[in-house]
Amino acid sequence: MSSDKGTEDARAVIKAAEALSLSEFDLFRFAHNRWFGHDASEKAIEASFTAYMFHEQVPPWVRHFCRDVLTRQSLNRLDAAELGADQYRKRNKVPKVSRLFLVIAAILMLIVYVSILTTPLGPDDKACPNSTGNRFVEQWAYLIQGKPLPPCYTEIRPTNSPPQ
Repeated sequence: MSSDKGTEDARAVIKAAEALSLSEFDLFRFAHNRWFGHDASEKAIEASFTAYMFHEQVPPWVRHFCRDVLTRQSLNRLDAAELGADQYRKRNKVPKVSRLFLVIAAILMLIVYVSILTTPLGPDDKACPNSTGNRFVEQWAYLIQGKPLPPCYTEIRPTNSPPQ
């Protein structure tokens, strides 16, 4: 195969992929299915695709498919959905695990933010002996234990003001 032929085939792959709104890799997957009648393993497609990427060697089944696509396009008869290209478009969906992680991270950040906003006490505050200084966390600890809040937590006073 001459270098010119390889370059010509590589251009055909790029044009066909653009015409179908597919990535070149997905075009290889689609062409394999059209030629052989079944989807190939990822590893099998990678082998052919690597030869294409590094050496511009286009397998016959991809070359044939690209010619078909480009012929249809030149005749204004190309319908990607009719060909079935939609099922080969990669959809970048966020995995459910990632969504769960994002929700948990957002909740934790909200808890830290609220904790900072509601912490007027310092660890050495005389009005609340044995205080850790984190009013938000301690209020939840009292709530969970079922104990009433000490008076120093229920009185409202500005931050860093001395007890009255």
